[in-house]
Amino acid sequence: MFGRKKDPESTTSPFEPSDSSLPKGYTPSKGTPTPKRRDVEASQRRPIVADRTKMTKEEKKALKAENRARSDAEWQKQQHAMKTGDDRNMPAQHAGPIRRFARDYLDARPCLGVGFMPLAVVLVLSMFLQSISETLFVWLVSSVYVLFALMLLDSWWAVRNAKILIEHKFGEGRVPARFTWQMISRTFYIPRWRMPKPMVKFGHYPAGGSPADLKEARKARRSRGK
Repeated sequence: MFGRKKDPESTTSPFEPSDSSLPKGYTPSKGTPTPKRRDVEASQRRPIVADRTKMTKEEKKALKAENRARSDAEWQKQQHAMKTGDDRNMPAQHAGPIRRFARDYLDARPCLGVGFMPLAVVLVLSMFLQSISETLFVWLVSSVYVLFALMLLDSWWAVRNAKILIEHKFGEGRVPARFTWQMISRTFYIPRWRMPKPMVKFGHYPAGGSPADLKEARKARRSRGK
């Protein structure tokens, strides 16, 4: 008189494939529960970073070679950018219009620091004078240290002027972090050894970086009480 309730699970065919093995475009038969979207997405999700613990030795070797090739290609692209002045592909510590302006200003300006390399050679050669004449050696070394101090002072002054010009041209508070020592170290290299490569000739100041612009920037700085 009363029919026995059908078991809900009995309507599902034991031969129906599991959700994880469903082919693309598969439509389940009538009576089969539709898989939840989150379950399907979870079954198709793959990790972004490969799990090296589950990789074979050959897969690890191939992944290492792929990462090395990618790093080499990125390094080559950055080196080419620093030689051609391509600001889009430069390393982060050299990119940006403010650093480009500062480099152009320092490359156009005479700097005593370019004599550092020859001075270092003189200092090394002076070691041989110590056995010949100690007095001459002391005088020579003292002269080298004095010249080095003058170079450092001139480089600091040049970078300070660059910062004044940057504030006048780009606005206050625009000087990047670690800017001072980065630009001071640049002044101690011969122009052809500098990286990124100089994009201006000696004496050809960038727009807003001429001696007249520096004079105007100093005047504006004094008017602000700095």
